[in-house]
Amino acid sequence: MVQFLRGQWKDLTDVLDHYSIMYMEGLLLVPVVMFALFYPLETLMSVGVVLLVGLVAFETFEWFRYHRRHQRAKHASSFRHPL
Repeated sequence: MVQFLRGQWKDLTDVLDHYSIMYMEGLLLVPVVMFALFYPLETLMSVGVVLLVGLVAFETFEWFRYHRRHQRAKHASSFRHPL
């Protein structure tokens, strides 16, 4: 039985298509919708906070990606400071 389940799991992990991505998004969306039925304001605030944190993280990564610190220019002289 364990070998059969491992084979099934291996077959499922090899498949990555549009349906599996939609299924994973549905797994996230259904609990949020159910929560929104009973607590709409808390859901709105939670989704807003999650989107805001995601946007800030994305913009931070993009900023550091394209605005790296510049390396200091080396002096033209050959003098080196002793250790």
